[in-house]
Amino acid sequence: MSSQDTTITYYAITQRAKGYAQERMPDFPKESTIDSWESFIDELESLDAFEIAHESAEWDWVIYYHRALELCQAVPSAVLHEAESEWHDLCGPDGIDDSFGLYEMACQLANLIVTRAIVEAVEECRDELLELANDKLDQMEQ
Repeated sequence: MSSQDTTITYYAITQRAKGYAQERMPDFPKESTIDSWESFIDELESLDAFEIAHESAEWDWVIYYHRALELCQAVPSAVLHEAESEWHDLCGPDGIDDSFGLYEMACQLANLIVTRAIVEAVEECRDELLELANDKLDQMEQ
């Protein structure tokens, strides 16, 4: 099923973000040595969640006006308000000109919402893998 056929819900947004996050995680060590697990930890710690999010946030749900409007309607109001506040902090009145309307605003907010969802998913996935890797190192060092 393509994402065009997917009904946009907050759950679908978070699940899609988790998928992107998992794709960007480094592979588990092929050898079970202290060096390989330490290298894995270094890779995890060097991940930049914001960079990953900005590279991954150009979803069809963000770039097409009607999908962006759906996305904005699908999220909890607190999430939408947070995106609006962030947009105003980033762009302010300078971000608006005569050609800027509802559809453009929806795309801007949808992008901020998706970016935030990916950042949170990357951070959550990275933290879980770091905990697992550190536990594995502790076991190996005993």
